Amino acid sequence: LCPILATIVAMARNEDVMGMISYDPSSTIEMILALIATIFACASSVRMITFLRRRADEAKELGRYRLKEKIGSGGMGDVYMAEHRLMKRPCAIKVIRPEKSADPKAIARFEREVRSTAKLTHWNNVSIFDYGRTSDGKFYYVMEYLTGLSLQELIKRRGPLAPGRAVFLLTQVCYALMEAHGIGLIHRDIKPANLMVTELGGAYDIVKLLDFGLAKPVEATSSVSEETELTVAGSLTGSPLYMSPEQAMGEALPDQRSDIYALGGVAFFMLTGRPPFESGPTLKVLLAHAHEQPVAPSTVMGSSHGFPSPELDTFVLKCLEKSPDLRFQSAHDCLQALEELPEADHWNSKKAEEWWNSNCSHYQSQHGSPHGR
Repeated sequence: LCPILATIVAMARNEDVMGMISYDPSSTIEMILALIATIFACASSVRMITFLRRRADEAKELGRYRLKEKIGSGGMGDVYMAEHRLMKRPCAIKVIRPEKSADPKAIARFEREVRSTAKLTHWNNVSIFDYGRTSDGKFYYVMEYLTGLSLQELIKRRGPLAPGRAVFLLTQVCYALMEAHGIGLIHRDIKPANLMVTELGGAYDIVKLLDFGLAKPVEATSSVSEETELTVAGSLTGSPLYMSPEQAMGEALPDQRSDIYALGGVAFFMLTGRPPFESGPTLKVLLAHAHEQPVAPSTVMGSSHGFPSPELDTFVLKCLEKSPDLRFQSAHDCLQALEELPEADHWNSKKAEEWWNSNCSHYQSQHGSPHGR
């Protein structure tokens, strides 16, 4: 209000204004009323600006965290880069969408994702730090902030991976699945977008398995429970491009061997730059998973990266067997098979560091797209 008052004082000292008032005294009342109205209007505007600024500041705060920027979104919620207000530790926060907050099933699924992920401690699984609900009803959880690229984005930018590097990354996915399966969790949505390739503690090409929003306890596959009610048997769960035949057809509730099938699809994508069955209408892709035999990766990939060995071809095709009984029966079995491949020692941490330093120093940190649900 100070500028307004200063203007009034200046007008009162202005000879022309005072002369007009002396000539026509009735104008004094009109001027005073106009000035009073102006003062009230300005005061109201100041209050509104203060209110909006306060709301904007509140929007940037979420519990003990300060939001910095939105870095991703999906069907379930948005992901923000943030930091703890006191410790200044960077983190990523997933906030459920407002329209989902009123849906009990969406809330239950969101909470299930938090509970599932919070049980995991292996460095190849994303870490959860915190969980809460704001005063206006927004649910959120806080996870480690990762720098790097999703496998989907990495291959989109740089093309198919060298076979040795693919084996190096697949080995880490097996470790992540071994922990999840070991505590009774089936991921059910293994895909390139849910695998982050990152730097961690000075080590490069570290894989992080993300998004346990569809994870389900193994015991829930044998009986109807609270968990199975959240995703009805026979409904479509997961990405059609990497979905096991039993998921695609809804003939049986998936077990850990469904994750093995998806792992084979991811391996195929790493080596060729495309999923086992080309994208198209969803129904066509689902039927292909159920009835068509995939080709060996070596018949698809280009020679610029070197061809996979026959043993690596066999590994991928065994993961992609239609019958769960013909696949590797566990992530541990997959890990053992990978360690015996000719490519097992073709890539290491030193090569990974050299690759990232020469190729990706300019890449933006990404965390949102893998989390989008």
